[in-house]
Amino acid sequence: MTMTVDDLLRRSARRAPDSVAVIETGGSLTYGQLERRADQVASALSRVGVLRGERVVLALENSSAFIACYFGILRAQAVVVPLASGPRSDRLAAALSDCTPAACIVDEATWPTVAASPVAGALRGHFVVPRRTLSAPNELVLEDATPRNRCEEGPPDPSTGVRDDVAAIIYTSGTTGAPRGVMLTHANICANTSSIIQYLSLSAADRVMVVLPFYYVYGLSLLHTHIAVGGSVVLDNRFAFPNVVLKGMRDHAVTGFAGVPSTFAMLLHQSSLRKMSFPTLRYVTQAGGPMPAARVREWLEALPGVPFYVMYGATEAAARLAYVPPAELTRHLGSIGRAIPGVELRVRREDGSAADVGEVGELVARGPNISPGYWNCPEETQVRFGPDGYRTGDLGFADRDGFLYLVGRRHDMIKVGAHRVSAKEIEEVLHEHPAVHEAAVVSVAHDLLGEVPVAHVALREGAAAKEPELVAFCRGRLAEHKVPAQVVFHRELPKSGAGKIDKRALGVGAQTEVAS
Repeated sequence: MTMTVDDLLRRSARRAPDSVAVIETGGSLTYGQLERRADQVASALSRVGVLRGERVVLALENSSAFIACYFGILRAQAVVVPLASGPRSDRLAAALSDCTPAACIVDEATWPTVAASPVAGALRGHFVVPRRTLSAPNELVLEDATPRNRCEEGPPDPSTGVRDDVAAIIYTSGTTGAPRGVMLTHANICANTSSIIQYLSLSAADRVMVVLPFYYVYGLSLLHTHIAVGGSVVLDNRFAFPNVVLKGMRDHAVTGFAGVPSTFAMLLHQSSLRKMSFPTLRYVTQAGGPMPAARVREWLEALPGVPFYVMYGATEAAARLAYVPPAELTRHLGSIGRAIPGVELRVRREDGSAADVGEVGELVARGPNISPGYWNCPEETQVRFGPDGYRTGDLGFADRDGFLYLVGRRHDMIKVGAHRVSAKEIEEVLHEHPAVHEAAVVSVAHDLLGEVPVAHVALREGAAAKEPELVAFCRGRLAEHKVPAQVVFHRELPKSGAGKIDKRALGVGAQTEVAS
């Protein structure tokens, strides 16, 4: 079978060319229109000499333009490298040097960074998309600003695509903070897309509100799944104003919504969610890190009739590894669920043997969705990807029903004297406090104990709490060595572009000492 990622669009366009594929603030685009634009992008890349397997950087905000360019790059048999756009993109410069692209498609704010990069002189073509056209579906025109090696060929023959070719390189931060490129093949993405469609029962009738960026693998999976079934993606980049997004969900009769933990914290504490109704909303999904049990309960109380899928995954898995069926959620609160269809997810000891029920070990995944490794990182690829599968770096255990529970990441365990303390466990307790909006626990050096936990907290609007109160709250629920040595208050915790709390910005592994 030779199905590739761009076939997801091609097949839906053939089945229903007049169905709506994309809805955004500037209008909508049908599958037929999106298909034609993808062909135009593929032709433009071929004209500047982009060859099969070469990398093309794509740095645009979520828009119909991004989607057309994404599928167009794949249709040209190139490798798409989606990156955050704008002058403050934290991975752009390093990713450019690492992936050495043959071409780029970027917005006006991003181009100066690309132009200043050492790789700029080697680009065979660059396309700068004016901001005014990003949300104007009928105005996407790619004009190469610096054409080289032009030819007059059209897009490559789609029948020559190979599923084992790399389709995308997704940059994600490693344990050192340096971005690394996760290679995802066409086969990886298509396998994971099929599995997600199966357990969410997606169809052409589905319409998802997308607030997660497409350069983030979770956001990209929303695009893949809904394009594959012939559904619609509703794009809104204004989540800083959550009520605007909620109104859009209602007005566009959205059937699905997806978010990371901070997304739901914001909707619960800083929006009119509880005053609104969403009669067409069929499901909600959550991934992007553990969501505290207190927030899950709060969400279920706010939207009691809407199935809520807690999910677990990794960029290295093309998005998804496990989920909790909504009917099992309250019985297994705190769990990340069981493996999705087609994936094997096991808890293993250090020596690779299977852990017993309740025994903590590392989660190791196998399946057709698992990446072949990291771009230009053979050493780390060898460490993380082996005969047993992909070593996630997450520590957890399985209960007797086979449901998996995380206790933390290897680099997120704090060594307090002779004790190993899970930052996640302390965060779960802090989220139980009624004044806490968000919490993140990091390690700080200590002159006697080696390390101690320090809690960083943002309070809910209108709520009040002081450090002694939160420390006492933790002391009543945790062993003494797990109680935060300090509580630092923030108006809002720092976030990555995908909305995840950025612990590095809070000083993970910082050498600032807490005195005994």
